Amino acid sequence: MGGLRAPAAPATTCRNHRRRDAVGICAACATALCRDCMNPTPVGFKCTACAGGGVSGTTRDARAAGGWRRPAAIAAAVAAVGLVAVLAFGGGSGGGSEEPSLAERDATAAPGGPVERRVQIDGAGDVSLGATLAVPAGAPGSAGASPVAGVVIIPGFGPTNRDGLAPPAGLPDPLYADLSRNFVEAGMATLRYDKRGTGQSTLPPEEPLAFDDMVADAAAAVGFLAERTEVDPERIAVVGHEEGGLVALDLAADDPRVASLVLVSVPGRPLVEVLTDDFNASGHGEEVPGLQGVVSGLLAGAPLPEPSQLPPFLRNFFPATQEDYLRDIFSLDPVALAAEVDAPALVVRGGAATGVGAPDADALVAALGPGSEVVVASDAGPTLSIVDPLAPGQGASDPTSAAHDHGAGGPTVVAQRAEEAMAGITRFLTATVP
Repeated sequence: MGGLRAPAAPATTCRNHRRRDAVGICAACATALCRDCMNPTPVGFKCTACAGGGVSGTTRDARAAGGWRRPAAIAAAVAAVGLVAVLAFGGGSGGGSEEPSLAERDATAAPGGPVERRVQIDGAGDVSLGATLAVPAGAPGSAGASPVAGVVIIPGFGPTNRDGLAPPAGLPDPLYADLSRNFVEAGMATLRYDKRGTGQSTLPPEEPLAFDDMVADAAAAVGFLAERTEVDPERIAVVGHEEGGLVALDLAADDPRVASLVLVSVPGRPLVEVLTDDFNASGHGEEVPGLQGVVSGLLAGAPLPEPSQLPPFLRNFFPATQEDYLRDIFSLDPVALAAEVDAPALVVRGGAATGVGAPDADALVAALGPGSEVVVASDAGPTLSIVDPLAPGQGASDPTSAAHDHGAGGPTVVAQRAEEAMAGITRFLTATVP
């Protein structure tokens, strides 16, 4: 979660194309890359050399000198993303960037290889959701090919698109695209979509968010996948990240089409408790009474205070246009939702993440029952990216920094995914939707 100063910005131009803006950093050698130089891999984007074309000169020289390591600025950026950051952004808006995701724009299907297609889903309230369908080699329309298992990936808090943290607010953190590639390589089809109000899932002007609509969107995604000839409708799982995990729990409690579910960085307590812990840990304990007072009022049916009535720090957490959404999200009891689920479940958390931690995972597993298990990525943050210990002086909180906006103000850079956690998720799904 939040509580970190914004890291220094990475190089702004591509290492290979000096006249092109950098949009990401290689997960292996940390060189700045433009879109054309970013090669997707199951553990993040890499440059051509590190993705399989040999070791770059920069990396080779640094390793030879014995000084190669992931830059501290990258680790700080990865560690800076969390639930406080997301809710401070207000949970999304009534519109978003029309820019296609990286997967949409750049994906090409090699002969006999996996295929990705842009599709549209009819979400709640006739909202059209932009999505990407990915199917493994041999599944789409092949003679005699058997249907495969399917996975719906449900996006988390804030303005997340189908790949993960959405550009152009910051450099992309494509957790959902990385998960999709892992699942497709294991022989499953996937469907991931832009959260309503983000990317190509635009909302009508002034239409507010609602948690029930997000659950209906996820149900529509499951229905879309179940109707594909490439997919076995009896073998569909859902993977939810952060808020998407709460959506997944609500959906799985009522929808028998959900054969199993994975919960990544999902709160196991009411959200006000998670935020209270994070406020205290990040040096904003003086804001806790105000936070709890506003939430108590919302849950009692009181109107949301006007921005001018709130302390400056709290205003971004309670946008005036999202009163119903805020009442929905703060009223949720994740344990009560989990207790209604009758399907195998995997709870995944990053050991280096703050806010959502061991108590949350333990509470969820206890409620989910004997068919559930936990995977802990010991050195990973909330998006399962490996983080290093912060250098002295980087732990202070700055509410105006990118650390508190889930990527809306500064760069978010993925160094490397926790490979064991990614592989553990894939193994769980192949076992529960074989």
